[in-house]
Amino acid sequence: MLAYGLLAVLCMRQRDAVTMSTLLWPPAGLLLAALMLSCPRRWPGWMALAATLHIASGIVVAQRSAAAALVFALGDLLLCGSVAAIWRWRTTDRRSLARVGSVLWFVLPLAVATVIGGGLVAQGLHAVNHDIDTHHWYIWTQAAFVGCLITTPLIIAWSNWRTQAFIEQDLRNLWLGLVAAFALLAGTTLVFNKQWSDWLWQGRPAADLTYAPLVFLAFVAVAWGQAGCTLVVTGLAIVTGSYTLSGLGPYGGLEGVPLVAIQGFLGAAALLSLLLGALSADRERAAREAVAWKLQLQSALRTGQHLAWEFFPDTRRVVWLGDFPSPYGPACEPDTTVDRWLSYVHEDDRESLLAWVESTGKPDAARRLRLRLQCADGQYHEVELNGSAVRLPDGSVASVTGLLSPWGDTSWL
Repeated sequence: MLAYGLLAVLCMRQRDAVTMSTLLWPPAGLLLAALMLSCPRRWPGWMALAATLHIASGIVVAQRSAAAALVFALGDLLLCGSVAAIWRWRTTDRRSLARVGSVLWFVLPLAVATVIGGGLVAQGLHAVNHDIDTHHWYIWTQAAFVGCLITTPLIIAWSNWRTQAFIEQDLRNLWLGLVAAFALLAGTTLVFNKQWSDWLWQGRPAADLTYAPLVFLAFVAVAWGQAGCTLVVTGLAIVTGSYTLSGLGPYGGLEGVPLVAIQGFLGAAALLSLLLGALSADRERAAREAVAWKLQLQSALRTGQHLAWEFFPDTRRVVWLGDFPSPYGPACEPDTTVDRWLSYVHEDDRESLLAWVESTGKPDAARRLRLRLQCADGQYHEVELNGSAVRLPDGSVASVTGLLSPWGDTSWL
C-alpha cells in the first residue's frame, strides 16, 4: 500500500497535457503482481485498495475530476484483472515468471489488454470531457504496458527470494553479476550524460548507442537470474528516467514529451530481461534434472552390479558410468581407451569383442556378447555385454552404448 501510494504520487506529477494520463504507471504493475500471486478470492480487496489510492491521488495530485479519476482506476482494474486471470489459467507455476511459456502468457495478454484498455480509457475520458481527443489512446497504453513490464516481474521474482539461496550463491557468479550490473548502469550513464557522451563518442549521436549497454543484461541473467535482471532494469529505469525528465540525455531534447520517447527503450530492456531470465532459469533446471537423472542411474546400476558404457568410434574411447571403485577393477575406469580396455580382456576373447563393438552399429549385429574380464581381484570372470548404436539424424553412428553385467557365479562381487 505504501509503495503504491508513493509511486502514484510521483507518477501523477508527470502527465500528458492533452489526455491527463501519466507518462509511466508502475502502480499498475504492483496491482497486477498482487493479483497474479494471490488466489481470486482476495482480488476484490486488492482491487478496492488500489482503486481508492488511484482515485485519491488522481484528484489530489493530478487535479482530475472525480469522473476522470474513476475512468483511469477502472481501466487499471480491467487491465490487471484480465491479464492475471489469463496468466493463472494458462500457467502451472503460479509464483514465477522463470519459464519461457509463462513469460509469453504474461507479455502477449498484457500487450493486447493495454491496447484495448487504452481505447476504452480514451472513450471514457471523451465521454467525461469532450475536449479530450480519443486519438491519444496510446499514451495510457504505453504508460501501463511499460510500467507493468518493469514492476510486475520485479515483485514476482523477489517474492520467491530466499536468504539461503543468496548464501549458497557461487562466489564467481556473484562477482560476475555485480560487474555486469555495474557495467550496464555505468554504460547507460555515459550515454545519457551529455558531457561524458560528447567526450566519449566524439560528437556521434548518443541515441545510436542507447541500446549498446543492454548486452550486459545477458551476463546478469546468467549470474543472478531473473531476480537480478529485474532489479537491474529497475535501476536502469531510474537512471534513464531521471536524466530524461531533467531534459538531459539522447531523449531529453526531443520535441514533445521526452518520456514518451524513452518508453520504447525501457520496454525493450524489460522484455529482454524477462526472456533472458527465463532462458537462464530453463538452463539451470535442465542442469539440475541432468544431475538428478545421473544420480538415479548410478543408484540403479549400483543395485544391480551393472556398469553402463559408451564407445565412441571416432576417438576410440570408452566411457564407463557406474560405481567407482567397482568390483570390475581398473578395466572399467570412468574414461579409458579401447586398447587399454582390451588389455584386461582374456586374450581368447579380444578379437571377438573388438569385432562385436565395431559391428553393433549395423542392423543385423548381435546385441549380446559374453567374455572373460580381469576384475579387481585379479581373476578372470565371465561377464555379458549388451549394446546398440546411437544414430545421428543423417543415419551415421555417433556412439555405441550398453550395459556390462555379471554372468553365472556372482560370489566374487
